Amino acid sequence: MAWWKLHKRDKPGGPPGAGGAMLASAAIITRDQVRSVVGRKQEWQAQGWDFYRSVSELKSGVRWAANGCSRARLYVGRIDPDGSSKPIPVDAQSEDLSPGLVAQLLAPLEELAGGQLGQSEMLRRLSVHLDIPGESYLVGFDDPESGERRWLVCSPSEVTSTGGGGTIRVQLPDSQAARVELSLDECTLIRLWRPDDEYAYLPDSPLNGLQDPLRELQGLTAHVLATVDSRLQGAGLGLISDDVTPASPQQSDGANPIHSDPVTAALIEAASASLRNRDSAAALVPLLLRVPGSVEDKFKWFSFATELDEQVLPLREAAIKRLAIGLDMPPEVLTGLADTNHWNAWIISDDSIKLHLEPKLGLICDTLTSQYFRAAWDALGVPDPENWACWYDTSDLKQRPNRAPEAAEAHARGAISDAAYLRELGFSTEDMPDEDEQQRRLLVQLATTNAQLAPAALEALGVQLPDVGQAIATDAVRAPVEISRAAPAVEAPTRTEPPALPIAASAVLDDGWRMNCLDLAARRALARAGNWLLSRSGRSRRGELAHVPVHEVHMHVSPDQADLAQMLDGAYRDFHAATPGDTDLHAAVDLYVRRLLLTGIAHERGLLAGHLGAAGCDRAAA
Repeated sequence: MAWWKLHKRDKPGGPPGAGGAMLASAAIITRDQVRSVVGRKQEWQAQGWDFYRSVSELKSGVRWAANGCSRARLYVGRIDPDGSSKPIPVDAQSEDLSPGLVAQLLAPLEELAGGQLGQSEMLRRLSVHLDIPGESYLVGFDDPESGERRWLVCSPSEVTSTGGGGTIRVQLPDSQAARVELSLDECTLIRLWRPDDEYAYLPDSPLNGLQDPLRELQGLTAHVLATVDSRLQGAGLGLISDDVTPASPQQSDGANPIHSDPVTAALIEAASASLRNRDSAAALVPLLLRVPGSVEDKFKWFSFATELDEQVLPLREAAIKRLAIGLDMPPEVLTGLADTNHWNAWIISDDSIKLHLEPKLGLICDTLTSQYFRAAWDALGVPDPENWACWYDTSDLKQRPNRAPEAAEAHARGAISDAAYLRELGFSTEDMPDEDEQQRRLLVQLATTNAQLAPAALEALGVQLPDVGQAIATDAVRAPVEISRAAPAVEAPTRTEPPALPIAASAVLDDGWRMNCLDLAARRALARAGNWLLSRSGRSRRGELAHVPVHEVHMHVSPDQADLAQMLDGAYRDFHAATPGDTDLHAAVDLYVRRLLLTGIAHERGLLAGHLGAAGCDRAAA
């Protein structure tokens, strides 16, 4: 079922088609509302589009905001209960969520507008609509020709009501003749608008209060263009004393024949020649006429050009400043800032994002969350859909001073996460090394810095070493494997019939503090091994094991005997520190843990007691 059908399901206790909570700036249009809402345009909205096409400063400002919004990234996150921070992305808490729930949460986002590339264009166009007519429409439907699911962002001019029956006509972006009629029962029509401060059901935009400066800009621009054209219409008129003897112009029978009066015709011909070709001599040489008069009369010259008003340019700058202040954008974008440099430009950028772009993005995300995502999540079976939201990420827009040194120091001290450190360096979490690369780097570091662990690290890296005999470690803390060599070697059994441990389960060991210490040591070692196994499992496998205690993961994931040393590295540090010098006990506990890991048997206190008794470690604590 298409998402625009899923999220139109009626909610219990709500009106039909309501789809849950309704914002004052977003609503799903129903059959009863289509005639009263769709196609209703106010005069200032039509004038706004005319200003947008004719005033270049307005178009530049609106597109600045639209381009900024298009660079934001939409994501799905969990809402902070106290509202002190933005929603936490699903990707950042995937370890705590099952793969099935993650897929359900992200499915509507991946479907919306065809994915991330389509969502960028969707945000750009929504920003333009909110800044000019103040409202926009999201239309979701199944294309009748291709059968594909489509989301369109339409201006009020592109969506009209057909007059009855709950049907709308949508202008498609394919061509001027591409239109489709849709029934509201088979599509979703979401209206998104900036609410008017007095009547919230009416749309509003910055252009609603900028008509006077925009008309002023239009008039001043027209005055300048007319003045420039008047200066280019010939070089004026020169009078010479004599009888009027203008040269007879060449006759024309075209669409604009030459005037019957020879003087008027000569003036028209001279002006037309200069307009057709600015480099023509007619644009530089005045038209000469001979008039009665004595030879002593001076040559007289008349110009047709209109003098440029000295106040035109200051008036235009003042009108542009008024426009810049009224638009939903920093005035410096249109007017410029004389004292801006690369040291303080990032401050302007951050203020622009927080005060101008983020409120608009928040309005869009509120609309998508309330009218689309939550109803779709509810239909998909997501528990508590009100705890999740679609939100925006503007990290790609922000320009900050170089804080890499401070970030490096904080990361080394453990004060910030890897993701925060990468963000300050200009990278994303996708640039982080995967688990295999991290393991390889750790092995290389061990092989180059620790002589005792170098053979094992090189072997794990695939480096073949000459057989010079196995070195025997004598330090029980560093090499618990060698201490347990006295026990018979345990081969990895099959998972179908795990061999029984050669332990007398009926043996009795002191059940006081000493047994508690040994039980805790075994559980910690099994938990460390369980975390190691989980870190090397896929996301889906980790989701399946989310309910399993970490010290019992070995009962569901079969470890490799060759990985036991790395799996239990550092697992007995506290145990050895609490029982110094008791190497036999250390070896017995390590052998017990390894047998549990290879056989997949659960840890029990009685089982541990029997194993230690069989190993001769059942003496009571002194």
